[in-house]
Amino acid sequence: MIKTIEECFFQIQNGANIKQGDMDGGFPITRIETTANDKFNRDRMGYAGITDISKYELYILEDGDLLMSHINSAQYLGRTVLYVKQPNETIIHGMNLLRLKARRDIIDPAYARYCFCGHPFRNQIGNITKKSVNQASFAVKDLKQIIIDSNFPHQ
Repeated sequence: MIKTIEECFFQIQNGANIKQGDMDGGFPITRIETTANDKFNRDRMGYAGITDISKYELYILEDGDLLMSHINSAQYLGRTVLYVKQPNETIIHGMNLLRLKARRDIIDPAYARYCFCGHPFRNQIGNITKKSVNQASFAVKDLKQIIIDSNFPHQ
């Protein structure tokens, strides 16, 4: 069944605005490099010395969250990875990546990630891309209007 991204996801949100790199340690924070090579790279996260997670509870990743690049070089826009939570893991969703939370009664997150790698989606991302001198981006309101085929067996 053909649906818009807005129909398939109940949340599409940018991450917490945290300056990374000044302090090591604390809870890990996703960044664009976390999605390199189309996989979730735990070894490419940032740190800012955050030890009190209470301020960032709304940004803690949950199993099945999708992370999508929306500010990057044009060829990397729309790059999406699936987060699969490991035991006792707490990761903060950082800025410059959108977090998409699937309506699991409509679409399975793993299948959605598969759709986001396909040519139909990639072509639609190209249509909403805004290019500037050193990077490109797209607006969430435009992303929400993209259509995908949600017709896949889901849980």
